[in-house]
Amino acid sequence: MVGIAEAGRTAPGEQFAFARSADRAAAVVAGAPAGTLDFRLSGQSNPVWSWDAGSGTWLRSEGGSPATGASGARLSAVNVVSITAGHPATGFGAQGGAAVPTYELVGSGDAVVATGGKVVAARWQKDAQDQPMRLFLADGSEATLAPGNTWVELVPAGSGSLTTS
Repeated sequence: MVGIAEAGRTAPGEQFAFARSADRAAAVVAGAPAGTLDFRLSGQSNPVWSWDAGSGTWLRSEGGSPATGASGARLSAVNVVSITAGHPATGFGAQGGAAVPTYELVGSGDAVVATGGKVVAARWQKDAQDQPMRLFLADGSEATLAPGNTWVELVPAGSGSLTTS
């Protein structure tokens, strides 16, 4: 197996800004309390994230059941970022003739950042394919995430949604 360095490639750059500590993350500082992030991504995809104060993470469920990885461990994230973007077909066909979709991630759009049992509205911006994606609050300041793992949910513009409660 050829590693990234042997293939002449480099690891991608950091996509988001991170606070020095969880208590300084944008959602924790400026957000509203939320215990559930309920996504509608398609007719077949409805992931739900629930805040678990004991572990300090969001826990993912799919179809009403806990989502787990290959190891059997529950999927969890310190930060959940919702990115709403255009979701056109690529022109390539998949099994059964369905169009293979993609996301338009150069430009800007609505975002929601969830950290520490709180959520805050944001805007995402990516100026070019080779540039990082950044998140901004309503006042124009950069939205920072808490140190730790981050899960990004891509929400189809016009047909998907996120409901928080």
